Amino acid sequence: MAGGIPIIKAVQESLIGNQIESIAGIINGTSNYILQRMTEEGLAYPEALKEAKDLGYAEADETLDVNGWDAAHKAILLASLAHGFLINYQEVYVRGIEKVTPLDIKFASELGYVVKLLSLVIERDGGEIEIRTQPSFLSKKHILASVHGVFNAVAVKGDQVGDSLFYGRGAGQGPTASSVVSDLVEAARSSHHDRGFLPYQESGKLVEIDQTSTSYYVRFSVTDQPGVIAEISAILAQHQIGISGTHSPVDADNPDADFVEMVFLLHKCPFGKLKTALSEVESLDCLTERPVVFRIETL
Repeated sequence: MAGGIPIIKAVQESLIGNQIESIAGIINGTSNYILQRMTEEGLAYPEALKEAKDLGYAEADETLDVNGWDAAHKAILLASLAHGFLINYQEVYVRGIEKVTPLDIKFASELGYVVKLLSLVIERDGGEIEIRTQPSFLSKKHILASVHGVFNAVAVKGDQVGDSLFYGRGAGQGPTASSVVSDLVEAARSSHHDRGFLPYQESGKLVEIDQTSTSYYVRFSVTDQPGVIAEISAILAQHQIGISGTHSPVDADNPDADFVEMVFLLHKCPFGKLKTALSEVESLDCLTERPVVFRIETL
């Protein structure tokens, strides 16, 4: 779990006296390395993936690492341990890093963010649990933004202990070996020793992804013509989605291009409401591609 980080034991034992309010983690070292190289060197995703494979950070079949499911499996396990009920993986929202582009990473940096594959487990009012894994915009000032390369980190918030951070290598032979040996020893011990109290309930409820709310970065590829911003803004307004800012840098190498990239920063709203609005925006003649959406996380 998260390479050499002993997060399972921490949740099971050290934090047992807490109601776990949230878990936020970078828990796949391969994806974190790839995003870091795309950020530092402007590499395209295929180039960064090849480099990760050459260094032994990615499996021969990298699918689970890059499509988000390796991290999601870990988040589901942590959620089950922290909240005491089995979770149907089919109800969990998961997106990977395969479609992240250097362009969006560049825009993120210009706006004060980094792009990280984040796994979140959040307890909402009423006891419902929100679980999701996806590439997200995270403020450069947040502690998880400084988790680089193959390192992993898990931030846990308990009602008694407050905020705790667990940090260590998340990919490579050494951290993997350390984790495997730890699991083997624990398995041997558990046949002779009580594992202690764990929270348990027969069932729990996950928040549907369309009901989860964050702020958003949305990039529109549009034809360079008058009225584009007004058309998009009108649709967002009809759905009561506020705009906190826009960003449309000029391409210095091609200032007279017929197509431009236009970024909207949107206020917090339910994801389902955003999807409905964007489905209408997609019908506009000015769009040349589907909108690109990233959540902006304020952890």
